[in-house]
Amino acid sequence: MSDTNIFGKRGLAPAKLNLFLHINGRITHGDFQGYHELQTYFQLLTYGDWVHAEVTQKPEITVEWRAGDESLEHKPPSARDDLIYRAAHLLQQAAIQQGDSPLGARIRLQKNTPVGGGMGGGSSAAATTLRVLNELWALNLPPTDLQQLGVRLGADVPVFITGHNAWAEGMGERITPLPSPTANQWFVIVVPQSTSLTRSLFAHPDLPRNTPKLDYEPLLSHWQTQGGNAFESIVLKESDAILDCFHALRQHTGFARLTGSGACVFSPVISEEAGHQVSSDILNKIKAAKRVIIAKALPNALSIPA
Repeated sequence: MSDTNIFGKRGLAPAKLNLFLHINGRITHGDFQGYHELQTYFQLLTYGDWVHAEVTQKPEITVEWRAGDESLEHKPPSARDDLIYRAAHLLQQAAIQQGDSPLGARIRLQKNTPVGGGMGGGSSAAATTLRVLNELWALNLPPTDLQQLGVRLGADVPVFITGHNAWAEGMGERITPLPSPTANQWFVIVVPQSTSLTRSLFAHPDLPRNTPKLDYEPLLSHWQTQGGNAFESIVLKESDAILDCFHALRQHTGFARLTGSGACVFSPVISEEAGHQVSSDILNKIKAAKRVIIAKALPNALSIPA
C-alpha cells in the first residue's frame, strides 16, 4: 500500500464503500457491550488520501493537511482532534511500552476523500499512518497488534490496516477478508453538498436496528438486491441534497446506495468511460452534487497503485 522514497514513506489511504450495511441489534457482551451490531462488506477503492511521513529524531509529531480533491474546510481544529495525530501518538506510546526510544514524525496528508461522506477517509488515513510509521520507526509490530491499536481510534480502522476487502461484523472490527464480488468494478460516487453526522443517526428513533443476521455468501452474491443500508431511509428524509443526488444517480444507472452513514451515494458502472458520462450529466443538472468520484474497486491490497 506504499512506496519508499528518499524523504520517507508515502502510502495510499484507500477510500471504501459499504456494499451493504445492516444493523442486527446490540452487542450483549465484551468490550463493546451496548454498541450496535453490524454486518457489512468493505470494498476498498483505488482512490483515497495520500499520507507521507518522515522520521524525526526528536519525538515530536506534526501533521500538515494539503488540499487535494477535497478542500481543507473540515480540517480538525487542533492536532489532537486529528485521527492521524492520534494514531501516531498511540503508536509512539506502544513503542515506549516495548522499550524502544521514541522517534518523531512529520506527516503530510493530501486530502482527497470526502469528509463526512461515509467513505472512511479519517479511519483509512489513521490506519495508513500506523502502517507507515510501524515500518519507518522499525517497530515491527504484527498486523494484529496494529489492529488492536486501530480499534481504539475507530471501528473502521482495522479493515484498513489489513488492506483487504472484507466482510465485517460486531462494530465492524471483526473482519474476515473475503473475495470481492465487485473486484475491478468501476464505481460512480456522488459527493453531495452536505455531510452526515453518524452519532445522531445511530440515536435516531427510526433507525432499523433488528435486521436478521444473514450468511455472507448470499449477501455477497446478490449484494445489490439482498443488501441495503440501515441509514439510507433516514438520511434521504433529512437531507434534500443527498436525496437529489440519490435520485439522479439511480435515474442514470438504475441503482444507488448510501455508503456508511452517508453522505456519499454510489453505483457500479460498466466502464470508466460510462462513469465519466454519468458524472458529466449529474454535475450539469444537479446543483446538490458537489463533485463526482470515479474509482475502481480493488481486487486485493497488492493492486493498490503507488
